[in-house]
Amino acid sequence: MIDNEMSKRNRVYLTVPYSLLEKVDMHVEKRLEDGESRDVANRSSFVMEMFKLGLRVYENKINKDESERTLDDKLELIAKNVLINGFMTDAIFGITKEVIDKSLVVRNASLLEPDWPKEMKQMVAGKLLEYFK
Repeated sequence: MIDNEMSKRNRVYLTVPYSLLEKVDMHVEKRLEDGESRDVANRSSFVMEMFKLGLRVYENKINKDESERTLDDKLELIAKNVLINGFMTDAIFGITKEVIDKSLVVRNASLLEPDWPKEMKQMVAGKLLEYFK
């Protein structure tokens, strides 16, 4: 009797929409093709595995420090710096290609058009949107 009550306590019934059930079946079939047995690769075990994974993600989301940067934030920062360095390098090489007379080059001076930093920020923002949709 006690064993019967213990087994009933941890049962949860879940109604799964057909659209999700088709995806579950697709993943179960993929596992069966990979050589797993029906004991391991079935709807219940797959849904339970996804539930455990989702629960871990949810708990990490709750326990995450607000000041901590996510991986996407870190990747965006790296990509932004790479793009800015690329645009700066292109601008420098563009200036040196245009100047034929080397005596006209002013060393140790920053001679950029006033609108260029604004345009560069717009180009970087456009590229970041393209990379991180």
